[in-house]
Amino acid sequence: MNILSRLEQYPHFTDVEKEFASYVLEHPHEILDLSVDALAKKSFVSVSTVYRVINKLGLNGLNELKLRINADYESYLSEKKSVDYNYPFHKQNTPHQIMTKMIALYDQTLQSTLNLVDLDSLSKAVSLLEKSQRILIFPSIGNFFIAEGFRQNMMEIGVAVEIVKEKFYQHWISQSCTDRDLVMLITYACRTAYFVDLVQTLKAKGTKILLVSSTFENRISSQADLHLYFASYEDSEEKIASFSSRLSLHYLLDCLYACYFNRNYEKNLDMKIDHYIDY
Repeated sequence: MNILSRLEQYPHFTDVEKEFASYVLEHPHEILDLSVDALAKKSFVSVSTVYRVINKLGLNGLNELKLRINADYESYLSEKKSVDYNYPFHKQNTPHQIMTKMIALYDQTLQSTLNLVDLDSLSKAVSLLEKSQRILIFPSIGNFFIAEGFRQNMMEIGVAVEIVKEKFYQHWISQSCTDRDLVMLITYACRTAYFVDLVQTLKAKGTKILLVSSTFENRISSQADLHLYFASYEDSEEKIASFSSRLSLHYLLDCLYACYFNRNYEKNLDMKIDHYIDY
């Protein structure tokens, strides 16, 4: 995961830690030559705050933070272009201009999603898919059709995936889950208390939980076994459509499937070819 994107969107920083993160984002090159004492002084936080942020990011120390910032800076800039995620085109734009602006939005979204991916978490998610007896997807209603695309891909290589979209069925199916099952919860911001109760039921049964959500802070991220993030730059209410977030989720699930496919490439390819049907 791009360390600058992580600093910008990490959901569990305190207010003081957010101030430090903002300073780093505003002065990424300046901090490369600073000691921890000088960095704390310039960002108006304590040395302990600096180390708490480094620890929350999963880094080994200030030197690793500096190395990651230096390595990730150009990639981070590529997602900071001028495309408005909520209003990517305007009333006066021609069809050609709209198409061009949409390409820019897609490019910006895909780079942003890549920057948010933690490769270790992605690999562990693939392993969970491989080991689980049942794979269940509980999507929020706006993400149902994207989840269907993932389900179809998995089915075509012989892996059964069940999508449960109604809350009534999610509630009752969760009662039958075991420690051999995996539930993928797909939600943008997880604002409802219902998901909290659902997660508590699944945790009590030892069911593995893969949360796929935006980077907005939510009450269930700490309860999930793994957490994959998709782009979160859109306003929840004021926008033309969910162009960015849906593309980001689609890309993330496609990558999850592709990594799963790649674990047994020849076997899965043979499965698709041998059982192909023309619809």
